[in-house]
Amino acid sequence: MDWYNSIKGWYERGYWTKEMVAEAVQYGKITPEQYKEITGEDYVAPTDVSAGTA
Repeated sequence: MDWYNSIKGWYERGYWTKEMVAEAVQYGKITPEQYKEITGEDYVAPTDVSAGTA
């Protein structure tokens, strides 16, 4: 499956949000560079808030 073109099409048609595209990066379906090509924004990896001190 061509994940990049599929996700790009879904995003452009409004079926996917930026958050969904970011999840595709986390699951290894697309690269952070491809995220930027699709959304026009830099990919920022989520931080693990549970590892912080409370």
